[in-house]
Amino acid sequence: MRHEGHIRQRSDNSFEIRYSLGTDPVTGKWKVKTVTFKGTRKEVNGELQRILKALNTGDYVEPTKLTTGEYLKQWIDTIRSQVSPKTYDRYADIVNKFLIPTFGNHLLNKLSPAIIQSAYNTWETSGRRDKKGGGLSPRTRLHFHRILSSALKHAVQLQLIARNHAAFVKPARTKKTAITTLTIEQSAILLEALRGKNVFVPVLLALTTGMRRGEILALRWKNIDFEKKIVRVVESLEQSRKGLRFKAPKTERTRAVVLPDYAVEELLAWKEKQTQELKELGIEQTQETLVACRYDGEPLWPSSVTHEFIKAIRKLPNLPRIRFHDLRHSHATQLLTEGVHPKITQERLGHSTITTTLDLYSHVTDTMQDDAALKLNEAFRAVTKSRPKSGLQLG
Repeated sequence: MRHEGHIRQRSDNSFEIRYSLGTDPVTGKWKVKTVTFKGTRKEVNGELQRILKALNTGDYVEPTKLTTGEYLKQWIDTIRSQVSPKTYDRYADIVNKFLIPTFGNHLLNKLSPAIIQSAYNTWETSGRRDKKGGGLSPRTRLHFHRILSSALKHAVQLQLIARNHAAFVKPARTKKTAITTLTIEQSAILLEALRGKNVFVPVLLALTTGMRRGEILALRWKNIDFEKKIVRVVESLEQSRKGLRFKAPKTERTRAVVLPDYAVEELLAWKEKQTQELKELGIEQTQETLVACRYDGEPLWPSSVTHEFIKAIRKLPNLPRIRFHDLRHSHATQLLTEGVHPKITQERLGHSTITTTLDLYSHVTDTMQDDAALKLNEAFRAVTKSRPKSGLQLG
């Protein structure tokens, strides 16, 4: 059945569009929709053709007066149970502080690519909330785009709108930032400088295993097999506005990481020291005790570890200013530089695919390509020099 419609002018630049929706499956009556359109005769004709085309192709969504702001509030409530508390806090901040103030007054079904692009252009030159002036960073704008696009994609699934118009707008392009890492020599200097400090064990584990901060702070003594020299990564500690919680690792898969002898020796010494310190407080160390914890055995807050690390690294002028997460990058870079196969590096880091590892550390794999070419060159030259000349020539 092809849908039909007609236009009736009500006043200057105001028109009534009437179009058929077909038979109501409940009442059996013929349904007709009437909407008011303000604009020129040419524009109203275009709108009617758009509606009829949507009806005939099955893309039609009945107009509502739901605003984008109202919908975004519903969406952020919907995803609360689908993401981690930390992710929810970040999404809610962006929705409430940026997306709703920017798009909230627009009807959801009228939110067009042009409106979205205009907002993106504004954020490029302004929008900072720290009163420093200037635009938002490309990375921040890209994050806003991904959240808005995800929300509108959900609206399409609910048949509130016909299309995700954010998908038609190009997001901000981000530049790949260079990763700052430590050499093995610099890592050794850092560890000696931190010896005896609360942050020593977290840094030790990050540099020798490549574990993430949350994974380190969730590690228990039962997860370390000293005989086999293996650490099993089974949990991660997450910090959000509601407090701390233990959860599955980022990829939701447990993994085993082999420890170097140096790390085994340091951890055994720390375990003995921790036993005595807890005993003085009347607390018994068990297999459930966290490896890196507060003086009373309670979990460390991830933010406190980061702050202490930053404070410590600033006092070491001969080392580059790195983030705690760069210790993980340092571990991976050192492995690849030493010729460890990227697949092993991927497994130690817990990346879901080897592509992630290769893309993230392309600066190292490019060097590995040079080394590979050099070794091939040396091998072929060695064979050529040792082979007796036959006097044969091609031609």
